[in-house]
Amino acid sequence: MAFLSQASNVLLTKSRAMFGKRLTSQNIADLLNCQTVSEVAAYLKNNTHYAYALRNIDDATVHRGQLEAALDELFQREITAMSKYRVDAGEYMRTFLIYNMQIREILKYLRLLAAGRASEYVFAMPKYAVKRDGFDPIRLSQAKDYDDFLRAISGTAFYKILRGMSFTEDGTFEYTMIEHALYSYLFRWAESVINKHFHGRDKEDLLGLLGTRSELSSFLNIYRFKKYYSSCGEDTARSLVFDFHYKISKKTFDKMLKADSADEVYEIFRSETVYGRELGDLGDDYIDHIVNRISYRRVSRLMRFATNPTVTVFSYILLSSIERRDIVTIIEGVRYRVSPDVIQSMITIA
Repeated sequence: MAFLSQASNVLLTKSRAMFGKRLTSQNIADLLNCQTVSEVAAYLKNNTHYAYALRNIDDATVHRGQLEAALDELFQREITAMSKYRVDAGEYMRTFLIYNMQIREILKYLRLLAAGRASEYVFAMPKYAVKRDGFDPIRLSQAKDYDDFLRAISGTAFYKILRGMSFTEDGTFEYTMIEHALYSYLFRWAESVINKHFHGRDKEDLLGLLGTRSELSSFLNIYRFKKYYSSCGEDTARSLVFDFHYKISKKTFDKMLKADSADEVYEIFRSETVYGRELGDLGDDYIDHIVNRISYRRVSRLMRFATNPTVTVFSYILLSSIERRDIVTIIEGVRYRVSPDVIQSMITIA
């Protein structure tokens, strides 16, 4: 694979510089002390790198949806700008970002549809989601049911997958199965690209990013299934495991699937996987937090030491996603007057 050294160095420097602007522990502490969503917005606008994204937000009237959309838009602008620096990897990055955006918007719409609030998508639709690559956000915002939804995404890579999804007896769709199917496609596509176009340490690092994300997601799916849906049977749980083995063997996943409870799944994860041995002092209260913290620690190390700019860009994508998710968690906690200690226990960045 040919490298353009000047562009590579620029992108490597830029991605690390952006990572250096991430929220600090003091920023998190200050946000946790905010009393209202308006105060959160004002703090982010005046004290963090999110100032530009929130420049048109009215602190007095802002709501969660506006903040989340503004944060997403900034993220997309940053990554789109970085993807232009590399001729060799730029197209793969662009496709990955488009697929990732489409999945997020599809799942956002389906959550609203399941709640009987599909019409609200027109307000949740991000400004950057213009019609391209078979995705029509305007048509999606007008969809009233699953059939309308399918027509709105008929030109995307995900149409055939979603068209074949089954419905439950009461006519609703299986959201968890749909989410798993979409990310399975993304992981398979990314694995194919990495194996074909990258070599040596760069290939190993990228497969590590992908493998960590897929394996931790598989563990989380099994844990949730055993905790909330264990009566549905092992076959259903098995269908929620991604077909990508990096640090956890198929034998260990099979052991989790045969476990009698979520607690047993967690103990297998803790004692028999490399991720579990990294838990250290992490508590057991919020499993999502544990998974995100492991991922954050691993990817942060890679962000600091990787020498391939494509690796650092994808590391930044994952780290930025976790940071934005933490901000949304804080916003929701402040909105519903959850105590700062409880909110802190639910976020990744300490």
